Amino acid sequence: MSENKHILYAPIRKKYLNSDTKKKSKTSKTCIFCNPSKKEIIVESKTCFVQANKYPYSTGHVLVIPKRHVNTIIDLTSKEKQELFNLIDMMVYALKLYIKPDGYNIGCSVGKVAGESISHLHFHVLPRFEGDIGWARIFDFEILSTLPEEFAASLKEIVIKNKLKKKFDVS
Repeated sequence: MSENKHILYAPIRKKYLNSDTKKKSKTSKTCIFCNPSKKEIIVESKTCFVQANKYPYSTGHVLVIPKRHVNTIIDLTSKEKQELFNLIDMMVYALKLYIKPDGYNIGCSVGKVAGESISHLHFHVLPRFEGDIGWARIFDFEILSTLPEEFAASLKEIVIKNKLKKKFDVS
């Protein structure tokens, strides 16, 4: 290995990579997003919900998910689109209050060739911090270590305390 090469280990993702979650997401009867545990849900609207990613790329990684089993944005109703993007806005605001990131990656992958791993539309909201990508500055950042369960409980508390469902028009 080259002396200039740095490796980031994310052992929490190994469990996901070795699971059959991808196969199970093909139908609404077996999809992990179609039957979420109530305790995993941070906040929900009539048509969508938010949960902490069980296998996060970074601290604060949340998923915004339509309740209905769809796989593309064009399959969403107008109401689902509105609520989905209102929840994305809410999570950016809540994460700003909770962990104060320097930026965000927000997006989704549709189709296997685009990197989709679960065949149920979902948006990732990933807080980003100065230095967490620039490996030339590998020693110039802090590591935030929060378990997804602890993170979800804290973010849920922020949503309730700050009345964010009302602020972001999520019913």
